Amino acid sequence: MQKVTSLRQKILWTFFPKEYLILVMVGIVLLMMGSGFNVLGGFFINIVTMLVGVRIAVIIHETGHLICAKVVGGTPRRMILGRGFKVIQTEFMGVKILLNTNLNSGLAYAAFDDLKFIKWKLAFFTLGGILTNFLVGGLLIFLFIDFFDMLNPVLFFGYANLLVGIFALIPFYIKYQGLKIPTDGLSLLKIPSYDQASLVAHLSVNELLDAYDLYEDKNFEASIIAYQNYQAKNEQTKSVNIMLSMAHLKLGNYETSTQLMEELLPLIEEPDFISSKGIIYNGLAWNYLLLNRLEEADKYSKLAFENNPTEVYIRGTRASVLIENEQFERGKKLLIQDVNFSFPNSQTLTAAIYLALAYTKLDNPKKASTYLQFAEDNLQELDKDELLLYNRVKQKIATNN
Repeated sequence: MQKVTSLRQKILWTFFPKEYLILVMVGIVLLMMGSGFNVLGGFFINIVTMLVGVRIAVIIHETGHLICAKVVGGTPRRMILGRGFKVIQTEFMGVKILLNTNLNSGLAYAAFDDLKFIKWKLAFFTLGGILTNFLVGGLLIFLFIDFFDMLNPVLFFGYANLLVGIFALIPFYIKYQGLKIPTDGLSLLKIPSYDQASLVAHLSVNELLDAYDLYEDKNFEASIIAYQNYQAKNEQTKSVNIMLSMAHLKLGNYETSTQLMEELLPLIEEPDFISSKGIIYNGLAWNYLLLNRLEEADKYSKLAFENNPTEVYIRGTRASVLIENEQFERGKKLLIQDVNFSFPNSQTLTAAIYLALAYTKLDNPKKASTYLQFAEDNLQELDKDELLLYNRVKQKIATNN
């Protein structure tokens, strides 16, 4: 049996990882040792305050985006906090909020209904997070900079807000789930050059988020209808092929899913799709794996991995294909970091399924049993595609035994 982590513990460790507790204890011990160590002890505690403060400042930043969107007539829709494993998903005042384990960045989504002053609205929405961080940070620093001598957590929380705001202002691309996304600073530079088509696309955010909500709620049939309706109204654009493919995949329509992804291959170097190259290659690889077309799965999983080796689900696909192709040690090394027994989800469970097969083939039945049991205890979390692979792997393990 694996140790079960409660939701409260998961939320606590998201904001205050266990390593931070060690730093706090070191700081307290140093403070207790007397005046000669006070400065060093205060330094440790202030640093922890700043590290925790950055996580809270990310929430302040994304909230600032959505408040500013509301001020200029937009509709706040979604807030994604952090990366990694999903800790909790909830809703507040019509905004879907997703909290992940690695709370060092975030995304905010809002929708606008008309093109009137749209560039100014987008600019204010984009600036909202930075302005809010600077307002909170500046106020705290102004009020508390001379309040304490060496132990000043409020001041360091102010610094954390300034740090998050300054970082967001630097213009560059970040990667999130395989997509290249501009920082706020880069978005601000791009907004003046948006053409009419780009501006009109912003009016579709509500429609696309509604379709994605249906997908996220596992109402895949309704999601497909919503994306097809969007596609029909937008001159048969291929931009939603990725989501259509994923929804069909979850319904077990692997041939249709594959065809939708294959339609994007001739377009993959075009501006609208080049940032999604890794996602397209990975989607093809996963479909070919499900269809047991291992040569093609190997080709496209390799391309996806070369495009983005750090994205967990791309790495997971590559490892699964390697294990299917009997490269057990290579696959195991890629997957071993991606299983967390506290977070049973499609990604961690699929990784566990293929680790069970790898360890079986590497003559380590004890570890194989641990990973297989984790999957079997959480089969309700698996969709049709993952269940197909689970049954395939289980049959291979049974044959091996």
